[in-house]
Amino acid sequence: MTSSSREDQLAMEPMDALDEELLARIHHLHLTRDPMPDGLVDRISFAMTVAALEADVAQTVAESGLTAAGARSTSYDRATRVTFAHGDFSAMVTIDIGRDGSGDVHGWIPEPGIDVELRERSRAQTVPADGDGRFHFSGVERGLVHLVFHRHGGHRPIITPTLEI
Repeated sequence: MTSSSREDQLAMEPMDALDEELLARIHHLHLTRDPMPDGLVDRISFAMTVAALEADVAQTVAESGLTAAGARSTSYDRATRVTFAHGDFSAMVTIDIGRDGSGDVHGWIPEPGIDVELRERSRAQTVPADGDGRFHFSGVERGLVHLVFHRHGGHRPIITPTLEI
């Protein structure tokens, strides 16, 4: 039997204890010698969401008490107020943390009636902005979130950078 046919035969067999041990050692090696950067999975998910939505990304233009998600620090203030803009579109968002640890997200946009989607780790919720352009989300889980603004009239959605609640 040739070397390559023996390897093919082994590859077709079910995993055994030796395979599990080798994979565990490789995993440990990567964890200790070349760990995955903090927030990488969230950044990848965000990039995939933007691509899937074919969305434009809003830029943070003003912030109050904010350390961006993924910034390395031992202590930081949570976001309290952030303003985003993209072209002629802008949004102001205020985040309040309740006693139970969940967050409330209040926002204002200059275009009433567009749908605002909040994407959390395990769910997404959508509300329409009222006649004054205000929107609100209650009970937002702690963690990383972003907002997607679905404008009407053929406009591409606009997505915010990731925020930490």
